[in-house]
Amino acid sequence: MTGLWPLAAYVICVGALFVRVADPGRAARRTELVATADDVRLVRRQHRIFYALLVAAPLEWWWRGRPATVGQLPGAALLAAGVLGYRVAGGALGDQLSPLLAPPEPARLVDAGPYARLRHPMYLAELAIAAGVVWTLAAPIAVVVAGTFAAVLLHRLTREERALRARLPAYAAYAARTYRLIPYVY
Repeated sequence: MTGLWPLAAYVICVGALFVRVADPGRAARRTELVATADDVRLVRRQHRIFYALLVAAPLEWWWRGRPATVGQLPGAALLAAGVLGYRVAGGALGDQLSPLLAPPEPARLVDAGPYARLRHPMYLAELAIAAGVVWTLAAPIAVVVAGTFAAVLLHRLTREERALRARLPAYAAYAARTYRLIPYVY
């Protein structure tokens, strides 16, 4: 497989990740975001690394002469699955979706949809996106950025679980009956 299709797949998936479509008839619910300065720094670090990956991988692909490998098609499928998973998980969170570690007030536990068996399906989707970007664009140097992103995301996940346990009394029982990140594994 040759040509610009890996870049086209990347652009379509990243576009689907970032373009938001809102129902104009639905009133926005007012919520209060709760965060410490430390939490905000962690979230900013995570987002900066993710954006760096989204820039580094296509630049590396271009710089390396637009390599074509057999694995790019499965990589594009993983990237698309990650974007779809991210959208589904975000939709299931609804008004509890927050860029911060703690849910917005009034906080409530979401345990339906992808959250019925998995506590962090959105983070699993983000990891799939990171791996899919690197694989789709055959960007081995960007693996370092993706690995850094994964480490920061896992650190965030640990801190977020602490915040959720502190704010939501039902979270401990929910955590006991669900997988953290990978179904049937972890």
